[in-house]
Amino acid sequence: MSVLTVSAPAMNTLAKKMMSKPTVLNKRKLISVLCLAGLLVACGSSPKNYDDATPLASIDIQRDVVPLWAQVTGDVPESAHAQLPVAVDKGRVYIANQTGDVIVFDAKNGKLQWQVSLNEAISGGPGIGSQRIFLATREAQLVALDKATGDEQWRQKISAEMLASPIVVDDQLIVQTIDGKVSVYNTQTGKMVWTYGRAIPKLTLRGTSTPVVMGEKILAGFSDGRLVGLDLATGALLWETTIAVPHGRTDLERLVDIDGLFQAADDIVYVSSFQGRVAAISVADGSILWARDMSSYTGLAMGKDQIFITDAESKVWALDGKTGATLWRQDKLSGRELSTPAVLGDTVVVADYDGYVHWLSREDGQFLARQNLEVTWEKLRYVWDDEDPEERYRSVSVLPLAVADMLYVRDNIGALTAFQLTR
Repeated sequence: MSVLTVSAPAMNTLAKKMMSKPTVLNKRKLISVLCLAGLLVACGSSPKNYDDATPLASIDIQRDVVPLWAQVTGDVPESAHAQLPVAVDKGRVYIANQTGDVIVFDAKNGKLQWQVSLNEAISGGPGIGSQRIFLATREAQLVALDKATGDEQWRQKISAEMLASPIVVDDQLIVQTIDGKVSVYNTQTGKMVWTYGRAIPKLTLRGTSTPVVMGEKILAGFSDGRLVGLDLATGALLWETTIAVPHGRTDLERLVDIDGLFQAADDIVYVSSFQGRVAAISVADGSILWARDMSSYTGLAMGKDQIFITDAESKVWALDGKTGATLWRQDKLSGRELSTPAVLGDTVVVADYDGYVHWLSREDGQFLARQNLEVTWEKLRYVWDDEDPEERYRSVSVLPLAVADMLYVRDNIGALTAFQLTR
């Protein structure tokens, strides 16, 4: 069965228009509509229209954010909420780009540690192990590189393209692919240990969520709106829970992918879906502890007793982790295609389509600080060797990464900036 993949932000706009006039589309007509809208990856991208984006108002800066360094990392795919994220481990930042480069920087000062090229397009990763890092190519090759040098250790053919990072647990490498499969490979040899698969809808968002491991269970979300618990050792299905039920007459209206970041703690996993719900699920048996209607394709972040989520309209929410009740909602970034939130100290951070990074209060959602990536890089004397400055488009869809008091933000034209929250 062929599967069509759709860019989530543009699909969200088109779906609203289509739902006002229910339409039944055959496959050929659907492809034509999506191509004209710039939604299918194979059709290429089209200029974006942000006429509905909320203009930024001036804010009272209440926190000190210091830009430390910036580096070129190469392009990432458009709307890459889970693809090619920033990974930090033991004082090093690991980055991959879609043209095949793997780059490692010192986390504090941004100095290059090593760089290699696979000479082929990379679609997912990096996943970080104790001795190796793991990536996947667009041609469905799983590749292991030496963590210290970048030398290739092994490669293994996988069932389909991998768009999210793999997870490493001891000598087990957990991979989720776009064909609805979760597989485990041996980190030393690349040999497959087991695989679990399920049927997927004809039309899906382009992306997959990254599985989460808790104890001896793997938690994985799928494009049919279901979350499953799998036995880590064998791949046996332990439970299955419906997060979102497809509704509507068209394939577009029935999209309910679980593609965003989800989190787990204290035997509870928090998960969201597109055109579905955000829910708290018991890791023990998959029972729903609470759920509420909310659409999100980027996923959520977790603080102490709080869940932070960016919805499909780019409103930022703080929910009570125990009940799902709304603690606060920030509407002043609506329409700005926000990233997944990141929790940094007592702040929540989101980045937008125009290259602005926003620090919000965890307590009430008020603005505490803001950085313009273009201005930041100019202050850091950031030099582009091969690009007309007027053509820069600093949208941020890769989720910002918070580690200790540091924040790493990577834009879609490949510049990585490190910030430090000092007060």
